Amino acid sequence: MPAKMWKMQLVDESHLLIKYASEDVVTLRVQDPNTQPAFFVLYNFNTTQVLGVWENSSNELLSLFENFSDQFRNVLPLLGDGVLCSATNNIYARQVQARFKQTIINARNGVLCSATNNIYARQVQARFKQTIINARNGGHTEAVKRILAQLPISAQSYSSSPYLDLTLFSYDDKWVSVMERPKTCGDYPIRFYGRQSNLLKFKIHTGSLAGKSPGGNTRRLVAFTFHPTMPFAISVQRKSNSQYIVNLHVRHVPS
Repeated sequence: MPAKMWKMQLVDESHLLIKYASEDVVTLRVQDPNTQPAFFVLYNFNTTQVLGVWENSSNELLSLFENFSDQFRNVLPLLGDGVLCSATNNIYARQVQARFKQTIINARNGVLCSATNNIYARQVQARFKQTIINARNGGHTEAVKRILAQLPISAQSYSSSPYLDLTLFSYDDKWVSVMERPKTCGDYPIRFYGRQSNLLKFKIHTGSLAGKSPGGNTRRLVAFTFHPTMPFAISVQRKSNSQYIVNLHVRHVPS
């Protein structure tokens, strides 16, 4: 298969992860390019050495991605010796506040919620993998290809917002996720629950506050961009008539 360079990412100061595929895949002439045969090459451009070559169905590369996904996301080492929290009257409040502060420190230092460092994120990925395995025309190889289709990772494609940290909050990843990409827009607000208390903490409205939605089988898409640390998000919603609606989501403080 004559291979063309398709995508690449800078893994660190010395290594590139390069994805090769056929010309039809690179030029998007096929319907589902991410399921077509492709190869990943890890290249050290300082020594001009090729350190590894994997197919996009490689279990070895999948294992590396699942267990060391932070390295693929250019995560910087955590600085400092932890955080001090001001909650002194409740051990659970202290744990939550400490985790929240640590999440913000992690965000500022480039440490994101991932399947490598977060058990809940790993459960989401395992559920996604099992769904593909059980699907019609699915299977283990197809699941591996779907997960490795995330590589090479585009810069800033994962959110570091503490409000998407699965250790702090639980939410339906069908509507919003750490990976910033368009999702189906639901008719009801996205609910975020405290991970430890299981109580509703806040909601994000994706459509009209009046609850109106277009009739028929119209499929709407919405993409979220969260601020790295502050309670602020921007959503861009695409309607069926190619119109776009931009919403700014800010924290509501009850009067």
